[in-house]
Amino acid sequence: MNNRLISYCVFFLCIFIPGCSNKKEQKLFIIPQPAFVEKTLPVSFSDFIGSKQCQACHPDIYSQWENSTHAKAGGSPEDVAVIAPFNGNSIQLSDVTIYPEKKGNNYQFRLIDNTTGDQQIIKVEAVVGGGFMYGGGTQTYFGKFEDGTYRFLPFDFSKDENVWFVQVKSSEEWKKADERISISQLYNWPPHRVLGEIEDISNCQNCHGSQIVGKKVGKKYKTNFTTLAINCESCHGPAKKHVTTMSKIVSGMIANPTTIGIKSIAGILPTESLNICFQCHAVKTPLKDGYLPGQNLEEFYSLRLMLLGNENPYAIDGRIKTFGYQQNHLFSDCFINGSMTCISCHNPHSQNYQDINRQLLADRFDDRQCTACHMAKKENISAHTFHNQNSTGSKCISCHMPFRQHEGIGNEIRFTRSDHTVSIPRPIYDQSQGFESSCIQCHTDQTEEALQDFVDQWWKPAKPMNPIIANRLSITKETSWDSAAELLLHPDEKHSMGQYVNLSYFIKRYLSPGMENLDREIIKKLMDYAEIEDDIDLKSLALAGLHYSQYNNPEVQMFLIEQLEKMGTTEEAIRLRWGLILDYFGTVFYLVGDRPRAIECYELAKQVLPNDKKIAKNIVRAKS
Repeated sequence: MNNRLISYCVFFLCIFIPGCSNKKEQKLFIIPQPAFVEKTLPVSFSDFIGSKQCQACHPDIYSQWENSTHAKAGGSPEDVAVIAPFNGNSIQLSDVTIYPEKKGNNYQFRLIDNTTGDQQIIKVEAVVGGGFMYGGGTQTYFGKFEDGTYRFLPFDFSKDENVWFVQVKSSEEWKKADERISISQLYNWPPHRVLGEIEDISNCQNCHGSQIVGKKVGKKYKTNFTTLAINCESCHGPAKKHVTTMSKIVSGMIANPTTIGIKSIAGILPTESLNICFQCHAVKTPLKDGYLPGQNLEEFYSLRLMLLGNENPYAIDGRIKTFGYQQNHLFSDCFINGSMTCISCHNPHSQNYQDINRQLLADRFDDRQCTACHMAKKENISAHTFHNQNSTGSKCISCHMPFRQHEGIGNEIRFTRSDHTVSIPRPIYDQSQGFESSCIQCHTDQTEEALQDFVDQWWKPAKPMNPIIANRLSITKETSWDSAAELLLHPDEKHSMGQYVNLSYFIKRYLSPGMENLDREIIKKLMDYAEIEDDIDLKSLALAGLHYSQYNNPEVQMFLIEQLEKMGTTEEAIRLRWGLILDYFGTVFYLVGDRPRAIECYELAKQVLPNDKKIAKNIVRAKS
């Protein structure tokens, strides 16, 4: 994943149509300098001690974890079962022949150039995945390179398909390896994705292991990690202090402890619980490097900045288009109106399935995951589903959590994930958004139109679509700014995805830098968004929108200053988002050749993040 939102700018161009501006020569007002300073991180690599130390006191939980796919997620080839055939049979590309081999105890790829005969050997130092995933199991391999990095190798194995596959640059699709593909066409050749968040090296592999820290030392890198599996401290944070504290309590050295040295997961808020899972099970925009479990995820990542782009990873209703991350359950009614979290259905240690009462379930197809809450449906399930009671069509997830082959993967390699938006079947709408409806996955001989007729006949009509989503769908090119404001700006609603999409669309489509005569009611709605305390992504977007469009408005100037004074511990996280959004706007103008406006936006971004080196470089680039 690229470490800057700028990578999405090209997708933004087709929607960025700035509103009219009759502004005169304007002088940027001065906002307060950041109150935060670079602080010593409360968590370091040395604070982590590994899962083995947990076993003595938590044997039952350790046993559950030990047999989970988290525990078996990866490691060295000596520790993890290698599922691919390293038997010397070749992988044939158009210009290179690859031989997966085992030499003694070592696994390796031997590459031979078909033209020159030149040979390159890459030893497999690490393995990720074991083919465990329902809906497509794969395994990935890493090599250690001369610069000290561990890099993702472009030859993967699919257990379900029993084939080697690659990812191509042009579309980033997964393709079965064959002689029509050259090695230069591979997305990851030469290998560039690395373990750990190492600045200026493109990577997305930080989740495939525990406590991974990569640092540049001179001209090389040093990569440390506890394990390439997902261990206890990946979720619970560093345990060194906890072990020391509990030892002192047991020995009587501490009589009345005020802390056990670790934050109890049982006592945290649902949103905090989700952030533990979302450190891996979500697509994110990095804000700064250095995150380790136990720290506040929002200080390091944004879950919604990527929604600014026209081709963001999500559809309007929150369903993911590119790859099967599970954060889309944030946009389900079960979360919005019921506070469903990951552990409502998944045992966090064993990863087995459970109901809301923590009762163990046989598998993912056990309806009690749903009927534990929706009890009225349980008594006569056919009356709800209009399918025979014991049929696939009467399984809750068949209709509400269908498995999807995501477009970012393509169709050659099976790798489906269940749709966690828990959506209502709407065949025509699904088709319009580029999704195969849950209905047609079984009824392949029917059209979406015919299936929609059945849905309409049975539920007369189905539950109305969330108005935030419906309003966005009603916007056309002809919609005026005042009508759009009425449809899109609803700061009091509960739909974080829809609100962010709608607000960002309004800013991009109808506002411009330093515009005059913006309706007072619209300014008030933007201010209402900016005063939201529990959603800093939405808050930051509103602040950026106000700053972008109204930096010459004295009322807004005062409001922005007041908001900065109120931020407290969230100031850095909000400024990082706010400044990055303005920087993003500047890059959009730069790409369309409007350098004055690009400079204008970059200067606004610099006000918010005065010490950001990349913003400074963008200003120089735009002025040169």
